[in-house]
Amino acid sequence: MGRTVIVSEDALRSLLQANAALSAWYHEFVRASREQTPVTTPSDATRKAFLDRIASELPELAAVAQAIGTPPVYVPPPIAFAPVAAVSAPAAPQAPAAPIGPAMPAMVNPRLVKY
Repeated sequence: MGRTVIVSEDALRSLLQANAALSAWYHEFVRASREQTPVTTPSDATRKAFLDRIASELPELAAVAQAIGTPPVYVPPPIAFAPVAAVSAPAAPQAPAAPIGPAMPAMVNPRLVKY
């Protein structure tokens, strides 16, 4: 079932740029994995090729995709590390929690049950 979604042109442009940039990175990672070579940043032509493909497959988006030109390079954010104090501080021992509600019956060994 298709749905109609109204999106601003700026939002559509951002989505197309992100799609082209991330698709180019994905294909670069696959290529490097297969060839056992280092990963390189996707070229402008590669990112542009993904936008051109979107424009050819989805004519209703072609005008916006062609107006973008070359999508910007996506650079992933740096990995966030935990603060040293949080990692090196020993965890304080915690008291066992008091049981809530009635005590559970002991487990029954099924081999000892006589039917």
